Order: sequence, then structure tokens, then C-alpha cells
Amino acid sequence: MVVMKFGAAAVSDASRINDLVRVVRHAVDEGQALIVVCTAMPEVTNLLIGAARAAARGNLATAEQARRALWQRHRTLAERLVADEWERETLYQSWADLLKSFDRIVRALATLGEHSPRSSDAIAAIGERFIGLLLAVALRRAGVAAQLIDGAELIVTDDHFGNARPLPEETAKRARARLLPLAQSRIVPVVTGYIGATRQHLTTTLGRGGGDYSATLIAAALDADEVVLWTDVAGILTADPKLAPEARTLPELSYLEAAEIATLGAEVLHPRTLTPLAHRNIPLHIRNLAQPDMPGTRVVAEPCISSDTARTIISAPAISLIEIAMSPLAAAELGWAPELAVRVLAELTNCGIEVLTFAQSFSERSLLLAVRTADVEYAYERIETCLLPERENQALRTISLRSPVALVAVLSAPGSAYLAPRALASLARVQATVLAMVHGNASHHLSFIVPEEEMGSVVRALHRDLMMG
Repeated sequence: MVVMKFGAAAVSDASRINDLVRVVRHAVDEGQALIVVCTAMPEVTNLLIGAARAAARGNLATAEQARRALWQRHRTLAERLVADEWERETLYQSWADLLKSFDRIVRALATLGEHSPRSSDAIAAIGERFIGLLLAVALRRAGVAAQLIDGAELIVTDDHFGNARPLPEETAKRARARLLPLAQSRIVPVVTGYIGATRQHLTTTLGRGGGDYSATLIAAALDADEVVLWTDVAGILTADPKLAPEARTLPELSYLEAAEIATLGAEVLHPRTLTPLAHRNIPLHIRNLAQPDMPGTRVVAEPCISSDTARTIISAPAISLIEIAMSPLAAAELGWAPELAVRVLAELTNCGIEVLTFAQSFSERSLLLAVRTADVEYAYERIETCLLPERENQALRTISLRSPVALVAVLSAPGSAYLAPRALASLARVQATVLAMVHGNASHHLSFIVPEEEMGSVVRALHRDLMMG
């Protein structure tokens, strides 16, 4: 059995969905038992969460714009992919039912004047449910027996809304009971990724990019032979080929290396994706949907090791820095303390906002946080609320923003030496502005925050000096 997960790029337009259908049809024709896991169209999750936050602030116009955009983007796809008018109208009715849920949530948020991670999860899940309905129809029209299965039926989680933790034993029991009979009947389940539910049947999400995690949880539950992530890149490369055209595909990585790459911000993997697979020694294969004959990258327990100084360079744009500075004149009991950092980080985590990296300075009495630009406005609001007592007693000096910035991280090969001096020499040569730096001794990585406009030159310099020098 193979679990295939298709990322946002695979559902970005009608031609990509046709590629997806051909890949699935070919696998079915070859006799493979198959599970398909899907994710929302690009930027739809941000659109929906933004609508929830806007509604809570009383901005119903923004929520209505998001509703129209959601409908129009999917309707455009349906008009190109579903020729039969009856099938298309049936699909539209299913989408209309989902929009009724959207409307109920938006009205409730506007009435309450605030929103929670629980309400964000309920509205964010609509994106996967929209595209899942369309994919099931598109596959059936191509002759593939396909049935939509909501991820909330399979993945049981705790109630940490926004970044829920799955309960493996209960998830495995549900997944086997629901999916194995379909697979044995040669029906392809189309599972909405990213979504789970508590034992009380409240919708949760697995964190940004959680569709990968959904796929590997299902694979572990079913003891699958392999998980294939179909993306818009030819596996994991030594750098983003859009920034470093000479970047090459890494043929193999270990579970540990791939997990570190995901943790450092690579969009190709969710940070928790590898854990279910490593426990059962299930290979992960990352492939390019537009080039299905290319080998891509395999993630296995014992890969062939490269001798490069660095294994890969990760770059993540669209990031914002938030700096919290306390007054140096505040009384000792009101000034900077680790407890403040704990309180801020806990507030953001509880609100479902992922902190990509952070650093605190006791000498400067400050805390520096990196979050996605899509989350920065809400993060700022929550920090302001969290530190209101410090604002009132004048212990808080400033909360400042810097945007846009980028995260650039270098992951070294096992046993390689001189990563830090060579990387810093590269940055000096291109006169990079380093806003923050983290050196991970245990995991052999080096991360930098730089202005977004410098990201390209930094990645090219590092790739040239570390990968090709």
C-alpha cells in the first residue's frame, strides 16, 4: 500500500490537478492499493484564518471578500475540470453547505468580538474540505473509484487547537477500520489532510503544513510500504533552485536529517512528518508532480552519506521579527526575567501562532521572535495584551516590528568541519546584514535572519562556497 500526499502546488490550477489525476490513475492501473491525502489550494488557509480574525475585529467586509474568493477560485477549477452539469451542480451544493458553516462561524466571531484557536481550526478546515470534494469528483470522472473521507473521522487529537497532537493508538484504530475496507474494495480514499478532531468531535488542525503529517500518521496506522509527497520541486535540493540555479537534488537523506530540515523552516516538510515513519521504518519519497519520472529524494533509515561541508541550504521568506524591549530603568522585579519570555511564548503557542525562532538578551533586556508575516499582526495584538501589566507600570519600553525578513539556514553533513567560519566568510563577502544568528551544536546547523531583499544573494554565496567550493 502507498500513501500519496499532494501539496498545495498540486491543486493550484486545473493543469496541475490533471497531472494529479494521471499519477493516481497510473498507480491504480498498476494494481497499487492507494490512499490519497490532499491539502488546500495555495494561500487558502491564510485567507480563511484571516477572515476569522477580521470578523472578530468587526471587519465583516474582509470576511465576505474571503468568502467570495474561496468560492470563485474553486468554481473556476470546477468549470474546467467537471464537464457534466449535474455533477458540477452537486459539487456546488456541497460547497454551499460548507459556506453555511463559514457564515455561522463568522457571525459568532463578530458577535463575541474575539476569536480563539478553536474557531480558527473550524474555519481553516473548510479549505481542505472544498478541494477534497473536487478531487474526488475529478478522479471519478477519470475512471478511478474514489471516495472523500474527512480527516476528522480518522485522526484523533488532543484539544491543543491550532497545533493539535494526535493520539496514535486511537488514530490507528479508526484509520484501519475506515480505510482498509475501501482499499480492499479497490476504492481510493481521498482524505482531507491537516484536519483532525478531539474525542468530543471538535475539529482541530495539525499546524501549518500538517497535511504531510496526516499522510504519515495514516501510513503508520496502515503499515504502508511507502509515503510519496508530490510537490512542485524535484525532492529536497541543496538550495532553492529559483535562487541558486545550480542546486541539485539530494538522492537520499536520513529521517533525522529530514526532520532537522523541516524544523529549520523548509516548506517541503512538516516538522513532525518523519516521526511516525521512523518508528516503523517506512520510506518517504519526495517527488515532482510535473516530472513524475524523476527520482526525487528518498528519506530512509540509512542513507548514502555525502562528503559536502553542507547538506542543504534552507531559505524561508515572508517572515517578520518582533522585538520586545524592557526598560533598563524598571525595578528589578518589573524588568526582564525568563518568566516574561515563557509567558509570551506560551501566549503565542496557545493562539496557534508558530514561533520559527527566538533569542533573548539579558544584557539588553529584550526578546526577539520570528513569525510568519501572515501571523504578525495577530501576534502583535496578543503580545500587547499579554504584556499589558508591564505596559501600565512602564516596565515595557517598546514592541517593535521588522518586516519582511528571511530565514536562511545551513544544515551540515555528518562529520563535516569548519561550517561556521566558512559560512560567515561567505556572508561577509556579500556584505550581508545579519539581524540574528543561531548556531546549533547538537544538530550541526547555522541559521541567519537577514532582510528579505538580501536572501537571494546570501543563498547563492553560501551555495557557491559550501556546496561547490
